[in-house]
Amino acid sequence: MTATTRCLSVVIPAYNEQSTVVDLLNRVLAQPAVGEVIVVNDGSGDATAEQVRTVDDDRVRLIDQPFNMGKGAALRRGFIEATLPYVIVQDADLEYDPNEYPRLLAPLLDGRADVVYGSRFAGGAERRVLFFWHSLGNKLLTLLSNMTTDLNLSDMETCYKIFRREVIQSIEINEDRFGFEPEITAKLARANWRIYEVSVSYDGRTYDEGKKIGWRDGVRAVYCIARYSKPLARFSTKPAVDGLVDEVDDELTATLHNLDSATNYADWVVGHFSEHLSGTVVEIGAGTGTMTERLEPLAERLVASDLSPARIADLHRRFDGNPKVDIVEGDAASVMSGGSYDGVVMINVLEHLGDDKGELEGIRKGLRPGGVVAIFVPAHAALYSEFDRRVGHFRRYSRSTLGTVLARAGFEIVDIRYVNQPGAIAWWLLAKTLRRTPTSGLFVKLYDTYAIPVIGKLEANRRPSFGQSLVAVGRAPR
Repeated sequence: MTATTRCLSVVIPAYNEQSTVVDLLNRVLAQPAVGEVIVVNDGSGDATAEQVRTVDDDRVRLIDQPFNMGKGAALRRGFIEATLPYVIVQDADLEYDPNEYPRLLAPLLDGRADVVYGSRFAGGAERRVLFFWHSLGNKLLTLLSNMTTDLNLSDMETCYKIFRREVIQSIEINEDRFGFEPEITAKLARANWRIYEVSVSYDGRTYDEGKKIGWRDGVRAVYCIARYSKPLARFSTKPAVDGLVDEVDDELTATLHNLDSATNYADWVVGHFSEHLSGTVVEIGAGTGTMTERLEPLAERLVASDLSPARIADLHRRFDGNPKVDIVEGDAASVMSGGSYDGVVMINVLEHLGDDKGELEGIRKGLRPGGVVAIFVPAHAALYSEFDRRVGHFRRYSRSTLGTVLARAGFEIVDIRYVNQPGAIAWWLLAKTLRRTPTSGLFVKLYDTYAIPVIGKLEANRRPSFGQSLVAVGRAPR
């Protein structure tokens, strides 16, 4: 077995590619270096998944996204699943030729590079001559990227990027669509990974043949070049890494007590889950019991749990004597172990957990078949603020990242949607820009009294494209 045999994981994001995906897979599998092929079916509306299943090769693995999330989200999922030393991105549309793999691998195999880009514009490559303006747009985006990363690439937007696995798996990818290209380039440059570029052939499709990148993606790319650049990266707030330390617990205590009086907000949050909950329900991270009071009428039996001894004391003061409510101190794993529950509720809890997938897997195992997990979490990584860090948030979620972690934990997706659109704007202004505490008494009172009733009516029959929070419901397989 040579050094280039079975060392390469190929990640293929595929959306409505039924006409080309089998041909592409046959070409990929013919390469000696290929050891696994991870096709991420990104919520296709055609027979893409069925076509992939016709390819009889145990190196091919099909992953179905629960809904269409975008190329960046599909790659994020595929990179997580990769297991071999080198990982390459391969589009499913036959524009890029897998026969280029040996040349792309060479700088990695001889130790010169950590990452290799396959350039369509470097000298010596054969390519189909198409679209002056499209080519010019790519070159302008590459120039802007080079100016902020101090790289000298000729084709930042190329599909062909090949990584040492530990490199790509060390980078958190935020962008869901074609913003992946400038984001990953900026983050590779900031981390000082060695990037090489080699020329590759290119047989580009016309727009009629399925070209998907438009001017909106170009605008987003410019935004991503600025957002992830070295000059702006220094101003970003670093996520929490230490979990629930004493300082975090103190900040959470103040926050929970301020929210205790926000009755409209609590009713509104729990109202998103009321039709999904019945039987025996567990609330993970019950806090002072504000949400517990609203959940209790929905369940035949309610288990209210929390890690903090102070919160457990609050819960006992509030619910001792209520025969429907059991109070348990412990984490999700200990509460769910040995149980067989109908539902689990996590309201502003999952973002505090370092291993969110592991916690959700434990929850799924403690649910009866068909049982549900109801989740409410803060949304949008771009809104991550100093306040998020102070209260111990490891992350803020997008619709795709929450959907991915639920799917990887084994849940079927019932619903995922953004809520509280005005709240996202308020959070950006108060917490992100002015660095104020958004849960202070005055802000909470005003928002609860005047904003939440209006938001409830406005969003009752519509699904906002963004919001301060995400609501999700997952179901354990029957």
